[in-house]
Amino acid sequence: MPSAKNSDVFKSWVPDWLILVGIFLFLIPIASVLGIYMAGINSAASYYGIDAIDVRLSVVIFYLAIVCAFPIEKHFFNRFSSRPYLVGCALIYVAINLILYSTSSFAVLLILRFLGGVLSLSFIGISFSMIFRQFHAQRSRVLGYATLYSSLFATAPLAQILDAYVFTEYDFNTIFLVKIYALIPGLLLFLFLLKPKIDLRPEGKIPFKNVDWKSFVLLATPLILIAYILLYGQYYHWFKSIRITFCMIAFVFFTMLFVIRQLKLKEPYIDLGVFKTRNFRIGMLLLIAFYFAKGDTSALYGFFGNSVNLDMYNQGYVMLINAVGIIVGAALSARFILAKMNIRLIWITGFAALLGYHLLSLNVLANQAEMSDLLLPLFLQGFGNGSLILSIVMFYVTAVPPNIGFSASVTGVAFRFFTFTASMALVSFMSLHQQKVHQQSFAEHLTADNPIAMQHIAEYSQALQQEGNLVESPNASNALLSREVAKQTNLMFVRDYFIYMSVFIGFVMLAIALIPHFHYHIRKIGAKLIPV
Repeated sequence: MPSAKNSDVFKSWVPDWLILVGIFLFLIPIASVLGIYMAGINSAASYYGIDAIDVRLSVVIFYLAIVCAFPIEKHFFNRFSSRPYLVGCALIYVAINLILYSTSSFAVLLILRFLGGVLSLSFIGISFSMIFRQFHAQRSRVLGYATLYSSLFATAPLAQILDAYVFTEYDFNTIFLVKIYALIPGLLLFLFLLKPKIDLRPEGKIPFKNVDWKSFVLLATPLILIAYILLYGQYYHWFKSIRITFCMIAFVFFTMLFVIRQLKLKEPYIDLGVFKTRNFRIGMLLLIAFYFAKGDTSALYGFFGNSVNLDMYNQGYVMLINAVGIIVGAALSARFILAKMNIRLIWITGFAALLGYHLLSLNVLANQAEMSDLLLPLFLQGFGNGSLILSIVMFYVTAVPPNIGFSASVTGVAFRFFTFTASMALVSFMSLHQQKVHQQSFAEHLTADNPIAMQHIAEYSQALQQEGNLVESPNASNALLSREVAKQTNLMFVRDYFIYMSVFIGFVMLAIALIPHFHYHIRKIGAKLIPV
């Protein structure tokens, strides 16, 4: 039978372990939706007839919708009874994915990805409420966040393995049917375990009124614009393009309108008073530093594919060690926060793990890498991610007064969206810039006067002749050399990226160690989390 904390929600015969199974079966398919096809960017681009950057835009749109709809979703949650609300959201989720399965329109994909992001808040909110119930009230905030973020971050490798299977065996659009099938077991089990008239609304039924749709639009518009600028700025040569210039002007204009509106409202969509708190501002800076430090894994995936020759299956299996690191990092971080450990030490440990990941990866890049060489760096990256996301979130959400704590959470999600997008844009910019630099450097040395280059061409030509390719061997050998140069330029870009990130993380760790007055504020946070 359920424990006292679950007896008013679940049926009388349901054990606690089955409740946890139901929560995770329900949550994990939803958590994996953010980047469900990130491992199959080329497949998605081919299916929709678009570029890889357009696929990334569709991923960012989902994240953007979560940010914009965060304050609105609570109105829907408080308006409808929990069980019908859950069923209704599931039906809409199924309808969205059936439409995506039946169309190859990129415009429809963007629209429905935005709606899917809004809808995902409903599922995550219910799961979050259930997770909090599983822990003692004094510790529920820390352990609830630890469980949620571990689930959200650790699902990426599972989604990648699923992607690899689907994109290898079926057409791209099959992934949308898989999303439906993945939701059904957890949803049915969850509904079976819940009491028929369960109501999770903390304040009971609240009339659906005073929804601030104007603020929703004023927030969504600049976020879409900044995402477009960051992702497509390099493609259009930044402000040399009238398109990017116009988008930036519009971004500034709508951002100012949103800020002015929030300052005038008695009940703002997002209370900007959160920025008056010093610790919250520090938390946002740490959040930005963390998202840049953890990096965009596309650079690493390129190394996996080009230099280690791992297919999508093996990339996903290797990344499972990253998921283990995330879980371990979040669990230890939660334990140390509850033990009132100086949070400065947790941050330094987390960033040190990310620094170790970058330095060890540099060592792997400099040698002939094997799959086993990747395990420790990937574990360290996961450990750093798990420990930092939890400790930073707990730092800034407890830095503000309780009455504006929700605005702190929404603002944090907005900053995570921005840095997530900016990190992708940074990797894209560095990839194009650094590979161009190294290609020019190689071109200066690949001449007829260079004996090493001529030796490589002769070796390629001899190998092709031994295989019977006598006629095409000169052209083919040149093509093989060009392919090897492209592989090396990509390797050099990844090396440069990891070096720059290592230096950046070093400065972040130094700043954390030297910024004054942390001890006082950390003790204050500890007291808020665990009553003495």
